[in-house]
Amino acid sequence: MENDVTQPDEHQQGAGLRRRIVTPAPPAPVPAPRRTKHSTGADQSAPDRSLLTTSPKGETIVPPAPAETAAAGSLGDDGARAATESAVASANERGSQAERAESGESSKQGEVVRATGSMAIATLISRITGFIRTVLIGAALGEVVASAFNTANTLPNMITEIVLGSVLTALVVPVLVRAEKEDADHGAAFIRRLFTLTLTLMTVVSLVAVVAAPWLAEIMVDEDSTGNIVQITSFAYLLLPQIFFYGMFSLFMAILNTKEHFRPGAWAPVANNIVSIAVLGAYMALPGQLDPTTPASIRDPHVLLLGLGTTLGVVVQCLIMLPALRKLGIDLRPLWGIDDRLKQFGGMALAIVTYVAISQLGYVITTRLAFAADPGAPIIYQQHWMLLQMPYGIIGVTLLTAIMPRLSRNAANGDDAAVVSDLTMGTKLTFIALIPIIVFMTALGPEIGQALFGYGRFTEDAAHTLGLTISFSAFTLIPYALVMLHLRVFYAREEAWTPTLIIAGITITKIVLSYLAPLVANSPQHVVVLLGAANGFGFVAGAVIGGMLLKRKLGTLQTRAIIHTSTWALGAAIIGVGVIVLLRWLVRDAAGIDLPAILGSLVGVQSLGSLIEVAILGLVFIIATGLVLARSRLPEVQNLGRALARIPGFGRFITPDEERAIDTGVADPRDVSTQFLPSDTFNASPVPPPMSAGVVRGPRLVPGASVSDGRFRLIRDHGATTGASFWQAREVRSGRPVALTFVDTTGSSPMAPPTPREAAIDAAGIATRTGRIAKLNHPAIANILEVRPYRTGALIVADWIEGSSVKAVAESGQTLHTEAVANALAPLAGVLAAARSQDIPLGLDNRQRLRIDGEGRVRLAFPAVLPDASAHDDAEAFASAMELLTTNVNSSALDELVHNTRALVEADAIDPQDFRDIQVALRREANLPGIVTDYGDPDRLDFDQYPEYADARAGGPGAMGDAEADATHPDTVRLSPVPAAPREEEEPDELRGGFGARRYGPLTVVMVSLLTVISVVFVAMLTIYLVGVFSGDDQRAPVSPETVQGDHIENEVNRTLEPGSDNAFGADGKYRPNLPPVVIGPLSAEVVDFRDGVVHGTGGADSYGLVANIVDQKNDTTWSTARGTAVSLRPGGDGGGPFTLERLVIDVASAGGPYRVYGLPAERPPRGGNEAILLAEGALESGQNSVNIDTRSMANNIALDAVVLELPEDPQGGGEAALETIREVEFIGYSDHG
Repeated sequence: MENDVTQPDEHQQGAGLRRRIVTPAPPAPVPAPRRTKHSTGADQSAPDRSLLTTSPKGETIVPPAPAETAAAGSLGDDGARAATESAVASANERGSQAERAESGESSKQGEVVRATGSMAIATLISRITGFIRTVLIGAALGEVVASAFNTANTLPNMITEIVLGSVLTALVVPVLVRAEKEDADHGAAFIRRLFTLTLTLMTVVSLVAVVAAPWLAEIMVDEDSTGNIVQITSFAYLLLPQIFFYGMFSLFMAILNTKEHFRPGAWAPVANNIVSIAVLGAYMALPGQLDPTTPASIRDPHVLLLGLGTTLGVVVQCLIMLPALRKLGIDLRPLWGIDDRLKQFGGMALAIVTYVAISQLGYVITTRLAFAADPGAPIIYQQHWMLLQMPYGIIGVTLLTAIMPRLSRNAANGDDAAVVSDLTMGTKLTFIALIPIIVFMTALGPEIGQALFGYGRFTEDAAHTLGLTISFSAFTLIPYALVMLHLRVFYAREEAWTPTLIIAGITITKIVLSYLAPLVANSPQHVVVLLGAANGFGFVAGAVIGGMLLKRKLGTLQTRAIIHTSTWALGAAIIGVGVIVLLRWLVRDAAGIDLPAILGSLVGVQSLGSLIEVAILGLVFIIATGLVLARSRLPEVQNLGRALARIPGFGRFITPDEERAIDTGVADPRDVSTQFLPSDTFNASPVPPPMSAGVVRGPRLVPGASVSDGRFRLIRDHGATTGASFWQAREVRSGRPVALTFVDTTGSSPMAPPTPREAAIDAAGIATRTGRIAKLNHPAIANILEVRPYRTGALIVADWIEGSSVKAVAESGQTLHTEAVANALAPLAGVLAAARSQDIPLGLDNRQRLRIDGEGRVRLAFPAVLPDASAHDDAEAFASAMELLTTNVNSSALDELVHNTRALVEADAIDPQDFRDIQVALRREANLPGIVTDYGDPDRLDFDQYPEYADARAGGPGAMGDAEADATHPDTVRLSPVPAAPREEEEPDELRGGFGARRYGPLTVVMVSLLTVISVVFVAMLTIYLVGVFSGDDQRAPVSPETVQGDHIENEVNRTLEPGSDNAFGADGKYRPNLPPVVIGPLSAEVVDFRDGVVHGTGGADSYGLVANIVDQKNDTTWSTARGTAVSLRPGGDGGGPFTLERLVIDVASAGGPYRVYGLPAERPPRGGNEAILLAEGALESGQNSVNIDTRSMANNIALDAVVLELPEDPQGGGEAALETIREVEFIGYSDHG
């Protein structure tokens, strides 16, 4: 073929070049074949010039074949066999490496297993002690005082979560883990700054909260409700300092977990529970008790014991962490400042705080409605929620701790297929365990309430109401578990506002239904039952919203597989309930054996008998349900059996098939501590899972996947370089083919990734530099349509270059035409000259970036200038491309030019003029100096910069046709053009969903959420209506046919007021159903001469101090008087007038003698008559004495004008010489002013 081309002048060829002989690099290995597709826009009769076998004049060396096909065909059988053997050898080598890695990690895995086991035991003990503490709160205080105490005790948790807790869990902890790996000091400075910030923040917040205690109490309780706001405020003053210790404990636990020191954080809550249990025991041993309606002050010994003792438990929980910190040498010296890695998460932190605040708002409204209905309702609501949290917490620790962190990692990496798999696995494992528990709780809710909580001062009615609440809200576990799984994905993707939207849907649904609850409840005591159900329906709305958003992203949630598992679980549970109902009927009804009563009499406590019965029924339920599930052959049943086999005694009877069980992986102790342990205490909002600290990958790149919010669909992978991958894609809307370059700036080293700030800066720099090469407007660079930087990378969208890749052409095995190669390389030399003259690197770091278009010109098809790009690398890549394409050509005309170029590159002495000279030399070697390779798209060419191309723009002098070319080169041999073989490339099937798929717009998301909320509210109302209809005349049901139809309101209005009813009457004689008693006052007091039940005037025995001190509402003022004295007390000022007394509170300094309480009717007979009515009598104890009034006054609807407190002589206490010191006297009852 030497005669087929025109040889250039030797002097011109070497102009401007320093001569050096360099051996070309050997060719790269032959790639695997690819499928081809039909060319859409090219003329099928013209040769495919991208194969470089056809010269610019049309001379073809051999009939062309697609480069990829030729490369594949060159392998042959021997090549395929060799490739197979090589792949097998490679696989064996990988297996050996895996075995070595597994051996090297065995000791570390052993430590992880031991740590996980210790934490599981600690979690179990914490759950048990926490449950004992919860039961004791109700048993020791009674439901009314317990409501006031727990409401105040919840305030520190709520404030800590809003200020620090959730942000610490979701954001700070992941960044702390990164700092420990990235920083030279292993995060020591980061920890010091974080400690200083947390210490300062928690101190300020705690002080402000204590000062604002009355205002915080008023937020939780309406002043006109049944709640004892004075008691709540008194408790709040003593409990709010817990904020500081809760915050510091959370920080200390995060630091220790980062250092893989998990045990202190797991066992510290156990110590807190033990202290709380001891405090409650001391309270029961202390003489006297808190009265539910008494506005007890902070100085009351019972208030002090409960408040300070409970706070002490939190202090101990925090201080337990200090020895471990000291042992690890953690430096906690103050260091001011905020780490840069935290500053960029300000928006996410705001989203998390908003998330928690919205959830807390829902709880505040629930608490206010509960107090408005019944003073014991709040503790019932809290206890039912904590009881529901127990099975989820235990199942989370036993079944989900390995899946949860893996789900987060897969979501962060954009692996939607793995996310769907983990979501499905986690959902099935959760449902197979929770559905039977839900069915059992729903069927036996009242019995469970009585068995677990019916002790001490917690009344039987309250325990029954609690049981009904459990029955009506047990279904909450399913949507709650789904919401927790969904939050995992969204927070791992750092879509912080999506969970906020979900919690908003939950809260709105909950609030709407909560406000409807008092309207349909059968009685005020049953309002809390419907509040629990409202909470459950709120989570239903959240699960639906999250599920729709995830399905839009992932394409599928494998609902069918989940329904299959759920159906088996539900069917088995119903059979199990049927068995225990039949068993109880046989024992209780058929045999007439009252098992709870018999067992209760044996142990001395009726509720313990109920507990034993429920335990026996639960065991029978597990056996019956397990036998049914064993026949399902579901693999998740084996996982459940493995968890049950760990319970002492169960391992004898349960032998799970480990081979059939789902492989959930190894549990991560960090995840156990951050996700499941916090639920040991009451928390109104789901604990946010950790985010990814900025390491969030883009969508998973596979053929058929949608990317960039569904704008593009990937077709084919065209290789990758470090930090970037190249894809052929199609714009979905227009069908336009495009080239996508995905740039990842998070780094390839998991142990030392760049900080999020560095990754964002690199992404912005890539966008800027790529934009500069786009401004070159050179035909050798694909038309850049868009550059989209984001926090962890960038996406560059360019026009797709039809043709062949440089790699495929070079490795095709065919002889290339020298003129075609020269013509192909000339434009690349030109753009290098232009870029270098403007000091702009092109980023030619990989030959996969280059493609040869249909006109036979090499073009930069995947432009993206990475941070480490340089002009030297561009020159190196150009020299390698010349060597690659000239390895197998039909002449040696380019050898010297290639060698000279390589010499200049290695000497790092090439400049823009050298590239211009190379371009001229290549154009001459193409043997068509008038036909310039860069004018194929004259509208894009900058003719001011390249004036030599101007003639070619519109057929000018520079435009040389075939005839002119033949005249110029008469010795050229012209061959008949051979059409290129059609390329048949099948596009991949479109994949549904994926993290790069099209998302709902913000307005659509809001509308979908609102429609979901409305739908769930409608379903909830319909459910309550049906429950009310089918309840019939059951008076203990929370709803009835009358309440759901609204008839009860009219019935109450028209009800006849009968004397002697249990409802409250006001002093004005008006019927006030279920109104709470109030503190009547202010009071006035005077010493009177009271003999024989008649007031004869003022005066009495000697006294010390002012009698007015006992009604001044100050416990630090007292009045001491000798026995034989009587005091008249009546409302004064604006509070004066008739009243009905329910309770009298007398606060005395020490145990004293007897007392009598008389009432003076408002409508009295003439003076001198026997006008006083004995209301109560007894002996005074030290502290507050709650005196319940004889109900005769209310039964006869007698309104009182005044009350006489008589302190008669005590025959056993020294007669008149004995003194009685009184601090305060208060009236509790009803008045026409209250």
